[in-house]
Amino acid sequence: MFKILTIPFNRIKQGFDEELLNRVTLNKQIKSHRAEFFQMGEEAYWTVFMEYDPLLEKTPERDLEGLGEPEKLLLERLRAWRKDRAGKEGVPVYIIGTNRELLGIVRAKPASLEALKDVKGIGKGKIARYGEEIIGIIKGFYEKA
Repeated sequence: MFKILTIPFNRIKQGFDEELLNRVTLNKQIKSHRAEFFQMGEEAYWTVFMEYDPLLEKTPERDLEGLGEPEKLLLERLRAWRKDRAGKEGVPVYIIGTNRELLGIVRAKPASLEALKDVKGIGKGKIARYGEEIIGIIKGFYEKA
């Protein structure tokens, strides 16, 4: 994702307002950036171009309540798969699945593509692209050795 931010010179503070830049970047992983100074008439500006990935929130502990150790391990396996798949596709991990979606998968334990449809956030597109892999991970995880 990309963002262009233009920050005007604040004559009262006699400087540029870095608070705006801090607020915009708070929940983003900046991949690259470029800053340019320019003037338009009497006014001075900094323009910052940023390429970034949104940061995912960590799964709150309260969301993990009720999960046993096996389910927590399955969640970690799904996260590892998601990270690997995102790396191969060159996309942020949330495109493959958010933490909340993966948690929904762990809780539902779908055994078929049809059952995967019942997990909130998992639509036809994700099922078509990733459904077989997700079901394979779940079946392999719960398969008796």
